[in-house]
Amino acid sequence: MSKIVCKKCVLDSDIPGITINQETGLCHFCETYAPLSSQEKTEYLTKIEELFKEYGGKGDYDVIYALSGGKDSSYTLYKLKKDYPFLKVLAVQFDNGFISEGAIKNAKKMCEITDSDFLQLTMEKEVLYDTFQKAAESYDAFPKFAKYRASDICNICIAIIKQKLIEQAIIRKAPFIVFAFTGGQSPNPIINLSSNFIQWSRNLFEKQLEKIGVDDKDELFLLKREVIENMGDTAPSILHPLCLWEYSEDKVLDTLLKIGWEQPGINDSNSTNCTLNAFACYNHLEKYGFHPYAFDIAGLVRSGEMSREEGIEKINQELSRPLIEEAAKKLQVEIKK
Repeated sequence: MSKIVCKKCVLDSDIPGITINQETGLCHFCETYAPLSSQEKTEYLTKIEELFKEYGGKGDYDVIYALSGGKDSSYTLYKLKKDYPFLKVLAVQFDNGFISEGAIKNAKKMCEITDSDFLQLTMEKEVLYDTFQKAAESYDAFPKFAKYRASDICNICIAIIKQKLIEQAIIRKAPFIVFAFTGGQSPNPIINLSSNFIQWSRNLFEKQLEKIGVDDKDELFLLKREVIENMGDTAPSILHPLCLWEYSEDKVLDTLLKIGWEQPGINDSNSTNCTLNAFACYNHLEKYGFHPYAFDIAGLVRSGEMSREEGIEKINQELSRPLIEEAAKKLQVEIKK
């Protein structure tokens, strides 16, 4: 049977687990998709402002913010502080050993512009490279849904960031953690964590690391047990305000360029901050046969934040061979000639 592409988004029948209704031509995600209404978005934004005012000002920071230095995280920080100037923000950039100099420069500049504190989370490159190498050489290390949302390498990176941001929030008594996820990437604007969930997510990531051959006994990547034990009954909440704002890549870039953010010059259609991304996509395609950004891009198309034509073009855009080769050399992973 030939490949069938969903008429609304970009998912196709060759992706494991994707079903296309032959009568409607829609994938099961599009058939059941129910976007937030304008009223619901307004209500969520009102709720977020109420939460900021109720729980802010009690810890070292109000918000622990995930700042990559890429366009979405830079824009979200800018708008967050513009809409809520009273927030005290600690912006954390995780240097995974492949963050571009431009992204580091942009992250620091955005913190200056928004009067946010900046913390760069660094680790030994050799340890990171070894971990990413093991992720690249692994197969089915993550549950099906996680594997469909990102490459194995990106899943490792994302999990480290989440673990360490939660750790920072607990230590610094910050009630909120903010990520720059669009509506296509995260449909849930407010996620209330609990101590049980935090412990569960830590244990899950520990097992995933063990599955690829990483023993994080020093808790370099994992949220430290001691921090969880001393956190008390109050857990931070995760907020995704970007999914509630009007979004387009052109608008985001236009806003950022006007305030001094600079294009990092990375030849990667899916990342404006990480030089490992092209290899991670290549590795995922080689192992699983579909693009790791397919689900995120489909979500953006489904929510109207990207046209279907743009989405299809992004998925089919050729990956940067120089970036792939550079990352493969650092990770000591062989690639096809």
